Amino acid sequence: MPPDSIVDAESPFGPLVSTDWLADHLHHRDVRILDCRWYLRPFDDREGDAEHRKGHIPGSVHVRWDTDLADPDRPASMVAGAARYAEKMGALGVGDDTFVVLYDDHHVPVAARVWWTLRLFGHSRAGVLDGGITSWVASGGALETGVNTPPPAVFTPRFQVERYATKDDVLRALADDDHHLVDARMDKAFDAASGTIPGAARLPALGFLADGEHWVTPAAARGAIDAAGLGDDKPVITFCGGGVAATGTALAYELAGLGPVAVYDGSWTEWEADPATPKALHQR
Repeated sequence: MPPDSIVDAESPFGPLVSTDWLADHLHHRDVRILDCRWYLRPFDDREGDAEHRKGHIPGSVHVRWDTDLADPDRPASMVAGAARYAEKMGALGVGDDTFVVLYDDHHVPVAARVWWTLRLFGHSRAGVLDGGITSWVASGGALETGVNTPPPAVFTPRFQVERYATKDDVLRALADDDHHLVDARMDKAFDAASGTIPGAARLPALGFLADGEHWVTPAAARGAIDAAGLGDDKPVITFCGGGVAATGTALAYELAGLGPVAVYDGSWTEWEADPATPKALHQR
């Protein structure tokens, strides 16, 4: 593709982009690549910033979902308000016409978290790199070290309320029994927690990674959702421990052609901290 052409408005692969697509568009002026790597302790002691410095996809910049894109005045690293979010995206070189490619290494689906925040603020020109940096290297993609400083851009936030759920929204859903509540925590995090939200079904985000790296096909995603009894017309609220895995399951719904769904941003961290919220012992 010539460097002065315009990339498609949305990913040609739904919420995903392939390593081949990225290789073809790596140096396109309208493409910005965000390295989203981050690790959940105590399950992994690595640091995303350090991993980025060791080697990253050329042209990428590192972003932290839990600090850069979070509101420091809210619990559980909940997403930043519109002004703060727009300022950070602009500083990362993400403007209204930018196509954003997001990647991680699938320790947890952090790229899906940042993808969700972009969609939450109305930016549809974004896709998660299928297979992440691991598949990029396996396909022959080069890595670089050093720090990239993209030119600043103007990002216009347009909040999409249907993608977001608050604690009050979850309480109303419980009272009315008019939503599917979906617990997306990976098994280790789920087992380590004290409980879950009453009536929640389990649909772990990492279960949608076919080989631990690549996302399943749209048909397989739809099949897994339907098999769990969660593929009807009932609205869906996903949650997890702190708002990351929930976005992976939200991405899977979109991959299956069933999205968008709402993500409970405060998730179990906020829910558990409130003595007034109902809790249930989880069952495997």
